[in-house]
Amino acid sequence: MKETTFIAQNKEKWARFEKMRNSSAMDPEELGRLYSEISNDLSYAKTFYEKRTVRAYLNGLAQSIHGKLYKQKREPFRSLVKAWTTHIPLEIYKARKNLLFALVMFLLWAGIGVISSYFDPNFAEMILGRSYISITEQNILQGNPLGIYGNESQTSMFFSITLNNIGVALKCFFAGILFSVGTHIILFQNAIMVGAFQYFFKLKGLLLTSFLTIWIHGAFEISAIVIASGAGFTLGHGLLFPGSYSRLQSFQMNAMRGIRILLSLIPIFIIAGTLESFVTRNYQVLPDWSKWMIILFSFAIIIFYYVVYPIYVARKHPELLHEKELPNYIPIKEFSLNIVRSGMEVIGDTFQFYRTYFYKIERITFSLAVPVILIIGSVQFFHHFGVLQEEHFFDWYGQLSLLFGNIYSDFFAPPVDLFISAAWVIPITIMASAVFFTFHTMGELFSWRAYFTFLRKRGFALMVAVAIVYALFVLLPFYIQIPFLLLLPLFLLLPASAALYKGKRKIGNGFKLSSRNWGKNFGVLLFFTLFIFLAVQPIAFIFSINDGGGPLMNDLLDLLTDFVKQFLAQETAYYVVVANVIRQVVYLLAFVLLLPLVFIAIGFLFHSVEEEIEVVGLKKEFEKFGKRSRVQETQYDYED
Repeated sequence: MKETTFIAQNKEKWARFEKMRNSSAMDPEELGRLYSEISNDLSYAKTFYEKRTVRAYLNGLAQSIHGKLYKQKREPFRSLVKAWTTHIPLEIYKARKNLLFALVMFLLWAGIGVISSYFDPNFAEMILGRSYISITEQNILQGNPLGIYGNESQTSMFFSITLNNIGVALKCFFAGILFSVGTHIILFQNAIMVGAFQYFFKLKGLLLTSFLTIWIHGAFEISAIVIASGAGFTLGHGLLFPGSYSRLQSFQMNAMRGIRILLSLIPIFIIAGTLESFVTRNYQVLPDWSKWMIILFSFAIIIFYYVVYPIYVARKHPELLHEKELPNYIPIKEFSLNIVRSGMEVIGDTFQFYRTYFYKIERITFSLAVPVILIIGSVQFFHHFGVLQEEHFFDWYGQLSLLFGNIYSDFFAPPVDLFISAAWVIPITIMASAVFFTFHTMGELFSWRAYFTFLRKRGFALMVAVAIVYALFVLLPFYIQIPFLLLLPLFLLLPASAALYKGKRKIGNGFKLSSRNWGKNFGVLLFFTLFIFLAVQPIAFIFSINDGGGPLMNDLLDLLTDFVKQFLAQETAYYVVVANVIRQVVYLLAFVLLLPLVFIAIGFLFHSVEEEIEVVGLKKEFEKFGKRSRVQETQYDYED
């Protein structure tokens, strides 16, 4: 980027920062954010305009802010009090529409649970489970209708209940990343359960007894679920409705708001667990007036902190309420390919490159690779329709084995599966070509003609390289693929060499470069293997193991498919097929979005080791030696 362009893009922000810096009422947290943004700009200026005036200006600005920041006395306790009395209530106020929406939806679904139980007396058994209904009916006959609350020791009950409540709240929040759909599902399940539970006791003539018992702790517990769902909707709406921000910026800001709201629930979880473990179990000896007092006082606390007090804080601090939110400033980086990068630099630049050129890469991927993947998935749908009616021990492994035609799976059926397994080379090659074409045309506008020209010249060699690496995975059983990671670095640079190397013998050159770079290749490969493993845990949790009665520990995808199966079970015999297809779509979407990261890292590794051997970048710098001016910008001051 030219220095003049850099200044033009940021001068208004710097002027605003100078004004804020000179303010006597500057908040320490605001100063910290200010210092972080100026430091980012200064780092960029040091990299590209080291001898220019703008670097000196930003350096002075950063030093003055740094001095003022560290003159502020740090008072952790006061900061903590301010967070709970000002910042969190303001975040709650800003998210009030999402919180109200969560409450309305909860009441609506709970009402549907009541109505469904009214028309179908067996509805409660379907929702709550036959075992729970049977135990509760026995307890009613014994004169202890809610005796289920006294089956465990108080201490173990406290920890199990508190951890379960935290788990439900976290699911409500993080499920919002599925564009709020996941949060809707979890809120629906809990609300339906509450409605069916209450109406079940009404049918037994115990409505008041059950109400005065479960709402002792339910006032906090159910409120926490609704509030966590509101935080989840805040997260999801950041993706759905970014407004004037980019979708990523909107997501980041709404995620932080949702996390702050979620943190406010920590004491609520503890109080709810304490009440359920130590008070609710003694419901038979407590007078009704004491139960009413606990319930009303609990709701009063919730209403005060999540409704009344946020309104008061918003009116007291209108300047904070209407302060324009500034997303984290991430300078647009110009990627120089002709430099030697360390493994950590390759990893960092990989994420920045994907963020910068995401739409360019995924435009090609979704236009060309995804249609091929859909054809492959359709063939396997009809070819393995019987298998799709089953649930698998490791679901993600079973579904991907079916889609990729795994020759070691129990349902491998040649010759179709063998053909499908080979056909996957085509979409993977397209995805690789999207990444390497982006490397080849950095800074240029996208053109389909340029892409197909690139594909015509490099496509066959790239397909051969991808086929070699892919075949190693296909031909090796799963238990050998993990130790195979030690050998894979010797083949890792083949696709990049086929697509980016300008000389002949592209495949041979890929082997040569890979062998010279084994250590760095292995380190980067290991990082992205672990990163992808962790990234897919919400939809392919390692402990989501189906033992025949459902997963032992649900992930978000289990919650979604369980919801689908629950409602389709009454409509069609193929409800498991529908659930499995949903799983396959989600797994493939994750595959399409995450695989480009690996190819980007391979591209940077290729250029890095090529630079070590051919020193192209150093030769270009020698050409510029002695041609720069200290007083006037020349063509050598700009990026190529």
